[in-house]
Amino acid sequence: MSKTIIFVPTLQEAKKIFDNARFSMWEYNILRAMINNMQVFITGVGKSNAAITAALVASELEPAEIYLTGFCGSYRQSALNVGDMVSVESDYFVDEGFIENGELINTSEIGFPICDNNKTVFSTIDSLKIVNANTVSMLSYNNELATTYYNKTKASVETMEGASIGLVAKKMGISSFHIRAVSNFCGNRNRQGWDVKSAATALKIFFQNNISFFN
Repeated sequence: MSKTIIFVPTLQEAKKIFDNARFSMWEYNILRAMINNMQVFITGVGKSNAAITAALVASELEPAEIYLTGFCGSYRQSALNVGDMVSVESDYFVDEGFIENGELINTSEIGFPICDNNKTVFSTIDSLKIVNANTVSMLSYNNELATTYYNKTKASVETMEGASIGLVAKKMGISSFHIRAVSNFCGNRNRQGWDVKSAATALKIFFQNNISFFN
């Protein structure tokens, strides 16, 4: 069996990316599917679910590599388009902290770091656009918050799981990759321009074309 594991935040995303995937309950109430000798796991949404699932799965299966994939939002300042695929390098715990006078101060700056500089680092895939990401608990639902996040790190995209899985991989000494497709823009909710179909198609084609790479 392949020593590569793929994590996807939601079952809905996974079914759109991997055709004919049949998920069933694995251990710890975690959903898993076998796809071309690969194991795909559903983490659940958010930092906590992602960290717990990744740690449990990695402890049990001792993978050589883990991949996190799924959809993401893009900050308009990044010039990315919906449907673009990216390989995340640095991923920030951007909203662990507080806002003072319009500036976001993270916990590492006041002596309580989650990890070095409140960010984790992934290996990257050269054939994709390499970007940085913000992992958030509070989604940037308006332009002001999106701008605050962007100004803090200059990251291109936003997710709810990335940095947590990167931290698990670092602590366990596992090679990790973070691949996303842009499904929407960050900022005002009525102008986010959602197009899940384009994002899912991009990821589906990527995994179909690179299946041998993951085995």
